[in-house]
Amino acid sequence: MYYFIPAWYGSNRQWHADLTPWYYSHFKLEFDDTFNQIRLFQRQGIPSRLLVLAYQPHLRYFLHRHGVLETEVYSIFDDMQDLQDPHTQVLNIRDIEWDSDCQFLYSPFAIVVQKNGKKYAKVEHGVEGFISDIQYFDKNGQISQHYIMDDRGFVSSVIYFEDGQPTYQDYLNPKGIWRFREYLNEGGRVEVNPIFGYQFKHLHYADMSQLVAEFFDKYIQKKQKKQDIFIIPSHPYHDQFIFSCLPSETAKILSLFINRNAQASFKDLALSFDQADIVLVDREDSLQLLQELYPTLSDKFYHLSPFDTRLRLGRSQTRKESIIYYQLDFSEGIDRQALFQVLSFIAETKNTEVIFGAFSASQQQMEEVESLVNEIIQEQIHTDSLKKGIDYGEAENPLEENQEQELRFQFVNMNDELDLIKTLEFVRLIVDLNKQPHLYTQIAGISAGIPQINQVETVYVEHLKNGYLISDVTEFSKAAHYYTDKLKEWNQALVYSIDKIKEHTGQRFLDKLHHWIEEVTDVKGL
Repeated sequence: MYYFIPAWYGSNRQWHADLTPWYYSHFKLEFDDTFNQIRLFQRQGIPSRLLVLAYQPHLRYFLHRHGVLETEVYSIFDDMQDLQDPHTQVLNIRDIEWDSDCQFLYSPFAIVVQKNGKKYAKVEHGVEGFISDIQYFDKNGQISQHYIMDDRGFVSSVIYFEDGQPTYQDYLNPKGIWRFREYLNEGGRVEVNPIFGYQFKHLHYADMSQLVAEFFDKYIQKKQKKQDIFIIPSHPYHDQFIFSCLPSETAKILSLFINRNAQASFKDLALSFDQADIVLVDREDSLQLLQELYPTLSDKFYHLSPFDTRLRLGRSQTRKESIIYYQLDFSEGIDRQALFQVLSFIAETKNTEVIFGAFSASQQQMEEVESLVNEIIQEQIHTDSLKKGIDYGEAENPLEENQEQELRFQFVNMNDELDLIKTLEFVRLIVDLNKQPHLYTQIAGISAGIPQINQVETVYVEHLKNGYLISDVTEFSKAAHYYTDKLKEWNQALVYSIDKIKEHTGQRFLDKLHHWIEEVTDVKGL
């Protein structure tokens, strides 16, 4: 059995995943190396299981978003809360008990419940539409209780507040009785409900780490077999925690992902590298750096790219239009000259369109870039050259008053990688001219077989193979024509991307992995 111990932790609380309303989510890259590796094992029918250490009441929908819902899962918090195969239901707001004088105000974002003309509660929903949490307010309008719902349709935990500040959190069993309590204003100490004391080693713990370690150790002692392999995505929250819990003779694979493990942090991972038997690296330049930093451990490091196989390959050839996706990055500023080059190409080239895409930008940022694009068009390009054919919409008669004139560019503001996947479905070419190309956009481009134009060389895009590297934005037109004039070059990029994916996934990789593991287990005498 292969065990994956994912690094899915909260940004503020280590053992508590972030619960962010769907409409308020700053772009957060959920995708990581673990998803790619799990799918790889699933496709080959190799037994694997997720060991989730963090509190994640919306875990099912989280796994569903990434296409790994069918994976076997052991959740530490489910075990600690005694949630053994609970009855799953779709919870509706009317399923919750409300006083008869409550009024419900529906908005596109949340449901506000009023009582005697004052805000009494606010019901939040997850991205997929389920009730994610309910906040209750006191007479002064301050939050008093925060009910966190499990995505299986019941209350998972309750956070209690005093003067608007969180004091403690009760984690409930299926009957709604608290099993253990975490004091948020007292250094995170944990108290166990005495009526369930016989199921715990202690009634008091210094913090949640001690309780998690107890149940993790109990699970390992009960389930772990000599030949099991543990794959551990490296994370400062859990590397030493896991290594201290696992038996020394157990085979351990450490996995590095650039969005989680910056190259600058490699020098701080010496202890983890010593304790791991194999280290998987997501980028070739990271592999080279590690071999230079740790020459005596170089035989432990291997490269595996984290492609996202949720994307479909090459659907843009089903469209007459050549759609270009242009990556905006407001943190680096917007290059007016680059925008002009792209718009000029669209204006001069028939059957082309451009999508300007950003991740969780503010309304002001989107308005500014739209204003800049319109200014460039007015001053340097004629609007007529960017018009599509006349669209009569739903009108039955092609009368002049029914005409709708669309332009061949649009703006998309995305909240997560699923929005990007949807946006790229029919894209012919990705353009990212920023100083540091966006990592997930590059991964998505390869996974979908879409060639990319960059100014900066990366390990993901190779010149004239799956992309085009330009030294100046004035070379954009030449690069764009290379992939939009004919399908030959575009198809070559598609084939190259497929080969690049095959090189690091499927049976070929697993054969290598099994060979590496055999070497490790032979040394350990397993």
